[in-house]
Amino acid sequence: MRLLRIRLSDFRGVHHREVHLAEQGVTVLEGENEVGKTSTVAALDLLVDFRDSSTAAEVRAAAPAGRDAGPTVEAELVSGPYHLVYRKRWLRRKLTELTVIAPRAEQLAGREAHERMLAILDETMDRSLWRALRVEQHTPLGQADLGGQDALTRALDRAASGASGAGETVPGADAAAEDLVERALAEVRRYHGGHHRPVGPLREANDRLAATTAEAEAAAHAVAEVERDVARRADLDREVSALAVERRQQAERAHELEDRWSAFESRRLEVTAAAERAEAARERSRRATDRQAERARLVTRAADAARAAEAADAAIAAQEERDAARRADRDDGRAAWEAARTAAAEADTASRAADDALATARDRGELADLSGRLRRAEAAEATRREVERSAAGPRVDAAALEELEELDRRLVRAEAELAAGAGTVEVVAHEGGPGVTADGEVVTPGTARTVPVAGPVTVTVPGVAEVRVRPGLDGAEARRRVDHARQARDQACAALGVADLAAARAARHVGEDAAGRVRELVAVIRRELGGRTTAEVRAEVDRLVERLRPAAAAEAPTGKRKGRRDPVGPALFDDPALVEASEHLDGHEPDEARAARAAELDGLRREASAARDAASTARRTAEEAEQAWRRADDAVHAAESEVAAARTAGAVARNDAERLAAELADARAGAPDADLDAEATDTLARARRTEADHEQRAAALAADDPDTVEALYQAARRAAEALTERTGEVERRRAEVTGRLQVAGGEGRHDRLAAARDELAAAEREHASVSRRAAAAVRLHATLARHRDEVRQAYVAPFRREVERLARIVFGPTLALEVDQGLRIVARTLNGVTVPFEALSSGAKEQLGLCARLAVAALVDAEDGVPVMIDDALGHSDPARLERLAAVFTAATTGTTHQVVVLTCSPARYRGVGAARTVALSPSLPPPVAVPSPAPEEPDDSAAQGDALRDVG
Repeated sequence: MRLLRIRLSDFRGVHHREVHLAEQGVTVLEGENEVGKTSTVAALDLLVDFRDSSTAAEVRAAAPAGRDAGPTVEAELVSGPYHLVYRKRWLRRKLTELTVIAPRAEQLAGREAHERMLAILDETMDRSLWRALRVEQHTPLGQADLGGQDALTRALDRAASGASGAGETVPGADAAAEDLVERALAEVRRYHGGHHRPVGPLREANDRLAATTAEAEAAAHAVAEVERDVARRADLDREVSALAVERRQQAERAHELEDRWSAFESRRLEVTAAAERAEAARERSRRATDRQAERARLVTRAADAARAAEAADAAIAAQEERDAARRADRDDGRAAWEAARTAAAEADTASRAADDALATARDRGELADLSGRLRRAEAAEATRREVERSAAGPRVDAAALEELEELDRRLVRAEAELAAGAGTVEVVAHEGGPGVTADGEVVTPGTARTVPVAGPVTVTVPGVAEVRVRPGLDGAEARRRVDHARQARDQACAALGVADLAAARAARHVGEDAAGRVRELVAVIRRELGGRTTAEVRAEVDRLVERLRPAAAAEAPTGKRKGRRDPVGPALFDDPALVEASEHLDGHEPDEARAARAAELDGLRREASAARDAASTARRTAEEAEQAWRRADDAVHAAESEVAAARTAGAVARNDAERLAAELADARAGAPDADLDAEATDTLARARRTEADHEQRAAALAADDPDTVEALYQAARRAAEALTERTGEVERRRAEVTGRLQVAGGEGRHDRLAAARDELAAAEREHASVSRRAAAAVRLHATLARHRDEVRQAYVAPFRREVERLARIVFGPTLALEVDQGLRIVARTLNGVTVPFEALSSGAKEQLGLCARLAVAALVDAEDGVPVMIDDALGHSDPARLERLAAVFTAATTGTTHQVVVLTCSPARYRGVGAARTVALSPSLPPPVAVPSPAPEEPDDSAAQGDALRDVG
C-alpha cells in the first residue's frame, strides 16, 4: 500500500488541510507542536477502523473544539492493483464514499463502501504489518512485532530460497502451514489445557477411570472386611475359651494365698502388742531419769546462786567508791563553765557594740551621700520646671516650620510674579514740596517709591490732588494670588501663635534649646536618684535619720564620739530636727573629709572584726567548758545508774540463792537423792527386757516374709479381676463382629465387586484409547511446530543480514546482531563486546528499532509493502548518530518503491536524508466569524488552504 494524498476537514484542531505524499522514498511532515501532525496518522486509523455511525471515544475526540461540525477524512491510496479514493465523515451529516479508479471504476457509499474498503485491504495489505511498522508519538521506538507477518514471511522465504520473483512461491503457503500448526494445536488443546492439564475427552476418561477404580477398590474393601470379620470371630471364640480356663486357675491361686496371708495377720497383732509394752517401759525409764537429772540441776543452780550473791556484794562496794570520785570532777567542771560563760557574754556585748558603731558610721555616710544627691536632684528639677516655664511660648516643630517656610516662599513667588507682570507707579517727592502718600505710605521729600499696580493704588498730595490708578484684568488676578498666598501664610502663623516666619524660627530655636536643656536636667536627676523617685530618696533619708537618732541621743551625754567629724555636720545630731538639718547640707565634701571618713570606717571595721574574733574565741571556750562539765555530769549519772544496777543485781542474786536453797531442801524432804537414783536404775532394766521380747517376736515374723505373701495375694486378686474384665471385653467384641456378619450377609458384596471390576476394565480400555489419541495430537503438533521453526530459522538469516547492512551505517563495520525466530533482536555485538538488547541505552534501542523497520520495508515486495510511519522519533540520538541515521533512510529507500513518512517538530533531525520530500505544516484555523449558512457538500478545492510542497532532493 502507498499513500498518495490525505485531506482533513474539521478534524481536531485542523480546520482544513490536504497533504500530498511522495509515492516512494521519504516524506517529512514538519511543523510546530499542536499543528496537527499526529492527527494525520490518527485520521487514517479512524478512516479504516470506524464506521461513520460510530460514537466511540476515538471518534468523539476527533470533533473540533467549540464548533458543531463533523470531522471529515479523505485519503487517496494505491493498494495492490487498486487505486482508490476513500472519504468518511462522522457525527454530523455522516457519509462514507469509496471511489475505485483502477483496475475497474467503482463508486460506493455508506455501509457497502466501508465493507468493500475492508475487503480490498484484507485482500491486498497485511494490516498487522502496517501496525508493526508504525511508531506513534510518546511511544518508545523499540522493536516491532514481526512474527507471523504474512508479507514479511513471503519475502523472507524468497530471500532464503534465492527466488527472484513472486511466481516461484505459493501465495499464502506460510499462512496455510501456520494454519495447519494451529489446527494441530487446537487438537492438542481438546485433550490438554494450560500447564498440560487434561481437558475434554481426556479429562472425562481420566475422571471415569478414577471413579470406576474407586468403586472397584471400595467393593473389594467391603468383601475384605467381611473376610476379616469371619477370621476375627474365630479368633474371639478361641480367646473366650482360653480366658475361662485361665480365670479358674487364677481363682484357686488367690484362695491359697489369702489363707496364708490371714495367718500372718494374727502374728502381726502379737508383735504390735509387744512393741507397745516396750514403748511404755521406755517411757517410765525416761521419766525416772528426767527426775534424777532435774535434781542434779537444782543442786548446781543453788550453788551458783550463792556464789553470785557474794560477787554482787563486792561489785556494789566498788561502784559506790567510783561514784564519789566522779561527783567531785563534775563540781570542778561546773565552776569552770560558769566562768567561761561570763567571759563569752562580755565578749559578745563588746562585739555587738563594735558592729553597732560600724553600722552607725555607714548609715551616717549613706545619709550624707543621699542628702547631697537629693539636694542636687531637687535643684535640677527646679531648674527643669523653670526652663519649661520659660519655653511655654508657641511650640513649632520641624514639620510646621517647613510648611510655613513653603507658604512664605509661595508668597514671595506670587509677589515677584505680581511685580514682574503688573504696571508700576513711581512717586517722586521733591524737596520743599508738600508731603505725598502712595497707597497709604508716606513718601518723604527727596525720595521716590515705586508701587506695582496689582490693585487700586491711590496717590495723594494733601490739599492739592488725589490720583487713583486701577489695574487691568491680568494685574487683578496676580494680586488675588498674592493675597491668597499672604492669607494662607498669615493663617499658618496664627495657628502656630507667632507673628511671622522669623518669630516661628525663633520659637523653633527656643523650643529645641529648652528640650535639650530639659533632657540634660532629666539625665542629671536620673543619675543622682539612681532610677528612684525623689519621694523614694527622701523616704530613705528619713529612714536613716530615724535609725541614727537613738545613736545620736546615746552619744550626746557621753561624748564617746568627741573628736570625730560628723560627715553631715557637727551639729546634725544635736538638733532635734535631724531631717531639716540634713536637707541644708551641700553634699560635696572635701577630699580630706572623705579620707578621714574612710580611715574612721576602716578603724571601726578592724575593731568590729577583732571584737567578733574575741567573742568567737570566748564562745568556743565556754562551749568546751560546758561540754567538759556535761561529760562529767553524764559520768556521774552513769555511775549512779551503775550503782543502782549493782544494788538491784545483788538483791536479785541474794533472793535467787535463798529461793533455790529452800526449793532444794523441800525436794530432798519429799524424795531423797538415793531414792531417785534407785528408781532410775530399776526402770531402765525393765525397759531393756520388754524391748528384747519385742525384737524376738518381730524377727521371727520377718523370717517368714509376710510382705511377699501379701504382695502375691494382692497380685493374684488383681489378676483375677483383670481376667474378668478381659472376658467381658472379648464377649462384647464377639457380639459386634457377629452383628456385622449378619448385616453383610444380605448386602451381596461379592456381586457388587464383580460388577465394579467389569466397569473398571471398560473404563481402562476407553482411557487407553483417548490417551493414545491425545499423545498422537501432541506428537503431531510437536512435529509440525518443529518443522515450522526450522523454516522460520531459515528466514532469520536474510532478515538479520538486511538489518545488519543498515545498522552498520550507524554503529560501524564490527556490528553483529543475534536475532531469534520471532525476528526480534536479542543481542548486539560491537567491537567484540556482546550486550543484551534490553541492556542497551535508549538511543541504541531506538536506532536498532528504526533499522529493523526500514529493513522490513526493503525486504517486503512492493505489492505487499506498507508505509513506514514514524511520529516524532529519534529523541534519544546524539547529533553524530542522527547524521548516520539520515544515511540509513537514504540507503533503505534508494532503488526501491517503498514509502516512508516521518512526522516531526524538529526538522534538523532529518535534514541529511537524501531525496526526501519535505512538507511544512502550518496551523489551519477556522475563520474568526462563523457565517450561519449551510455548509456545502464538497469543500471548494480552489479555496483549499493546501500546504506548499518543497522538493529538496
